[in-house]
Amino acid sequence: MSRADAMGELLEAIKRDNLVALRKILERGEVDLDTEVIVGEEYELDEPDEIPLLFYVIMHGISLEALELLLEAGLDLHYRNREGLGALDIAIKYRRPDIVRLCKEQGISLSESRRKSGMTPLMLAAAFNDLEMLKYLIEEGAQVDGVDRFGMTALDYARKMGQSKVKEYLESIGAKHELYKDQGNE
Repeated sequence: MSRADAMGELLEAIKRDNLVALRKILERGEVDLDTEVIVGEEYELDEPDEIPLLFYVIMHGISLEALELLLEAGLDLHYRNREGLGALDIAIKYRRPDIVRLCKEQGISLSESRRKSGMTPLMLAAAFNDLEMLKYLIEEGAQVDGVDRFGMTALDYARKMGQSKVKEYLESIGAKHELYKDQGNE
């Protein structure tokens, strides 16, 4: 079987969250887990995106058990792209608290940013209106009033994105904003 065919088979097993097929494919050792996956071809884009397999599996809702099989086979949970985006960022964006906890268990900081922008996991949770994740990150030590390289806090992101639940919660615990004013309150 060619590497391309093996990768296609792997991606299909991931989409179906088929543990039996996934295990068989990984045991054969025919796939490169460091490869990038092309997404967007189905939309006939001129330039489809290439994303790391790690991001692809999180985005496609893979079970924790299937992810752990991939990690045992060599998928790197600590991988970061050129912008500093990692599994934690993707897990927050796609509302995967199970993977966020796995990141923590594997030694990935839930409070520090590795992104070039300086955007922290807490800021990301605020931007995506995930109040439960926001509370969890704060419980785990995330700095409520930390700023990114643009001078924005989690509260600034909540205000900018119009995330009223998160904004109200952050204000109720004394969070500060630095830059972004509420619409119409200037």
